[in-house]
Amino acid sequence: MNNKESKQKETFSTSEGDKWFDRNIELSIENDKIVQLFKSIELFPKKVLEIGCSNGSRLNLIKDTFGCECWGIDPSSEAIKNGGEKYPDILLSTGTADSLKFEDNSLDTIIFGFCLYLCDRNDLFKIAYEADRCLKDGGTLVIKDFFPTFPYKNKYSHLDGVYSYKMDYSQMFKWNPSYAEVANIVHTHSGFGLVNVPDEKISITVLRKNEQFAYPVEVW
Repeated sequence: MNNKESKQKETFSTSEGDKWFDRNIELSIENDKIVQLFKSIELFPKKVLEIGCSNGSRLNLIKDTFGCECWGIDPSSEAIKNGGEKYPDILLSTGTADSLKFEDNSLDTIIFGFCLYLCDRNDLFKIAYEADRCLKDGGTLVIKDFFPTFPYKNKYSHLDGVYSYKMDYSQMFKWNPSYAEVANIVHTHSGFGLVNVPDEKISITVLRKNEQFAYPVEVW
């Protein structure tokens, strides 16, 4: 991996995160698929963290829908400033997924909000560790991201030297028997449904953490 590819966190923390927010500030979350999925599987979160939360608009919808405590982190200081003004009841701060400022086992729901594809590859193990550390046993992990049939990368369309890394990011956790998939929906940028173009496939995967039953006692 060359030096440019290893600095995406710095790029998004200092400039591109703000530009991404400016480009997407008008996106509507009125019919947010993550909230719809929570309802369909009867998930009632109490303490929620969204990583890559933008200005916290989804978190605000989650708070209003389920009456839970919500925290959000995002590398964009502009997004956090905007969210702090619009949603004062949501606890927002600048940050990245590889260093979470939360106590061990303190959250029952963690959402990766369409951000892992832009993370530095050498941070993925730290990102998985931090999420697992903060998520309590019995908690829920939600990953929204690209969902190709094989891993690959392509050039990020808004800035030279930055890449979009496409893969099934649930595999960061599913190798561990403590995590089991409980729901997965695949859709496009425009709605539900499967497509044949890998760049257009997005999934929302819900994993449940259950350390107690990860390794059943041998009975034979």
